[in-house]
Amino acid sequence: MLDLSRSHIGGFYMSDGISKYSPLGAYHVPPLSSSLHYSNALFEGMSIVATRHGSSLRLGLFHPTLNFERMRYGISQLALGWELYSDEQIIESIFTACALNGWNRSIELEGVNTHIRSPLGDYQRIYVRPLVYCRNNAIGLAAEKRHELMVCMEPMGEYLQQADEGINVMLFPRPRVLAFPMLKAASNYQLSTHGLARLAQYNRTNDIQCGETIYANPAGNLTEGSGENIVMIKDNELITPHPREGALPGITYRIAFLIAEEMGVKARFGTFKYSDIEDADALFFTGNAAGLVPISKVVKVDDEFMAQDYMEAKEGARSQLFRKLKEEYARLSLGDTAYGNFFTYMEDWIDETRIGELNNLGADFKRLLIQENARFAGTNTTVSSYLEITPKISVARGYFDDKKWIVERLGIRHYI
Repeated sequence: MLDLSRSHIGGFYMSDGISKYSPLGAYHVPPLSSSLHYSNALFEGMSIVATRHGSSLRLGLFHPTLNFERMRYGISQLALGWELYSDEQIIESIFTACALNGWNRSIELEGVNTHIRSPLGDYQRIYVRPLVYCRNNAIGLAAEKRHELMVCMEPMGEYLQQADEGINVMLFPRPRVLAFPMLKAASNYQLSTHGLARLAQYNRTNDIQCGETIYANPAGNLTEGSGENIVMIKDNELITPHPREGALPGITYRIAFLIAEEMGVKARFGTFKYSDIEDADALFFTGNAAGLVPISKVVKVDDEFMAQDYMEAKEGARSQLFRKLKEEYARLSLGDTAYGNFFTYMEDWIDETRIGELNNLGADFKRLLIQENARFAGTNTTVSSYLEITPKISVARGYFDDKKWIVERLGIRHYI
């Protein structure tokens, strides 16, 4: 897994909207931004993966329509008074950043697996993080806020490391109450980071090691992991908590539900508690970065984060239904169109000649920055800059057709 504490300083990301491309480490959020002081921010988690295309490979952005739809819903619900750029502008800019980074030249096939090469290792995907944040310095809760879009991108490996039998999770000992549970608001994740810090404390003092934290609401109903939705399989049925219980309207579980329904398996919203786990067939996480991850044990802890007991589902990772769902989701997430096309591809937005030009421009720009910074070696001076490239606002072939059916079938209005 990528060590997220080590930035890819040489990589580009989008800042200040859809036309400026800065190297990581060369751009800073204003120190009095309300995003820093008051968590006034909203984000999404997306993936670019290398998919097969005949005898070659190509970079594809996975279900961007659903991510941008959910982000617009969050902008509206938080009353930010700001309008997100169009899908077309953002997608083209994301692929422009990919070309500046030369990632189209860094994909390879090894057996049935694709890899994206990086100076820090080979990774499974490029993680994409669109963030709506406050770009201006303005201290005070009522101060004027000027929002803007930033999109960061980093190669990433397996998000949740797991054994064949699944992952053990720690049940956080206190009820979770969030102000905006149905939104990917930055403020929601303060408890997630706290929960993972407590998880590290738990693992130092308990025998059953856990890889994730899970939360329950004040009614005792399980809601989510620190960054994933949770689904139960019981009596050949998929059940996940409704967003009203304190869960995000996840995109990955929507796709898992689509696969299940195509298999003739019912999928619905419902509630379940810690004590219900032993009667379940299986329990699993869903998430963009995680995919579908089986849960082996749920460990109940006291307020000192010492294990009290644990519950296991009857089948867990052995569940044939779960295995089939995971297998089908893996196919779909690598470009298979058996359930519809969830991808839009780099070459459909930027032509081959332009991709080559951007590859060279990004490499030349990074070399220039390295040379300029070498002049100030041993001092406290750092040279930083950005490229400004205005999107041509091209539209990929078939994008609107795919967008229409995806929203009609899996749009957020069905899940809130």
